[in-house]
Amino acid sequence: MTPQPSGTVRSPQSTGVHARPERTSADFPPAYGLVVPGTPAPAPAPAPAAVEARAERRLYIAPYRDEAPSNVEVIFDADGRVCYADERPGDRCVDGWLWERWEGTETGGQLWAGHHPVRQPDVMRHPPRCGGCAGKAHRDKRGMLWLLHATEHTPRTWPCDITTVTPPMCLDDARWALHACRADGGFIAVRTRNVEIIGVRGTVYSPSQPPQVDTLVLFHDSRMHQVVANRLVIRLHDAELDETTLSLHGADGHRGRALEGAAGPPR
Repeated sequence: MTPQPSGTVRSPQSTGVHARPERTSADFPPAYGLVVPGTPAPAPAPAPAAVEARAERRLYIAPYRDEAPSNVEVIFDADGRVCYADERPGDRCVDGWLWERWEGTETGGQLWAGHHPVRQPDVMRHPPRCGGCAGKAHRDKRGMLWLLHATEHTPRTWPCDITTVTPPMCLDDARWALHACRADGGFIAVRTRNVEIIGVRGTVYSPSQPPQVDTLVLFHDSRMHQVVANRLVIRLHDAELDETTLSLHGADGHRGRALEGAAGPPR
C-alpha cells in the first residue's frame, strides 16, 4: 500500500483546478535529502524508538490506519514550483523539497506494506538505520543487511547495483519480518558497504496535466521542483547476495528467488 495525497491542485498561471489522485489504502557517504523536518535527532543506541518497536513488534516505517495524508491544496508559485497554499516550515526538508503532510495518530493497526513520509526518510539518512525498530542496522565485513522483496527481476551477476525505498534491518527484525510478513516470491538478503541517496518517489504535478503518482524523481531532475515527495530512494552500490546470515538463524525457507529493484526501477 502506497498512500497518496488527496485534495486539489491549482496554478496562478492556469484557469483549471485539477483533482488530486485518490488515496488508496563500510562507508556510507552523506547525500541529499537526509534530514526531513519534524524528524527527531539521532539518539544513542539503543534509541527509544528501537526499544518501543521491539517491545510492541511494530514496523517503525509503516503507517497506521489512523494516519493519512492531509487534505491540502497544492499550488504553483510564479517560478512554476509546487507549494502548499498554507505551507508550514515543516513541509520542506533542509534541501527545500516539498514533502507530503500527514495527520492522525499511531493507532488502529499498521499497514505493513506502506511507508510513512517522515519515518521512512528518518531511517534512510546518514547512517541508514533499521526500518523495523529504528535502531542500528546489522553490519559485518560485507556491509549492512538489506531484506528485500523477491520479484521476477532476477540479477544475473553479483555484485550489482540496486535501487530501493527499503531501509536496512537488524538481525532481530529481519528474522521477525521473514516469519510475520508475506510477499509473492519471498524475500532475499543482500549486503553493501556503499549506499547513496539518489532521489525521491512521490506525486509530480503540472499546471496542465494530471498528477503522476508514485514517480521516481532523481535529485538532478528539474521535476524536483514539481514533486511532492513521500519516500527517499537509495542506491545500493556493488550489493552482494547474502545466502548465509538468515539461513544460519533458521530463516532459510523464506528466502526468495529474485531481488527487488535489481536490473529494474526502484520499488
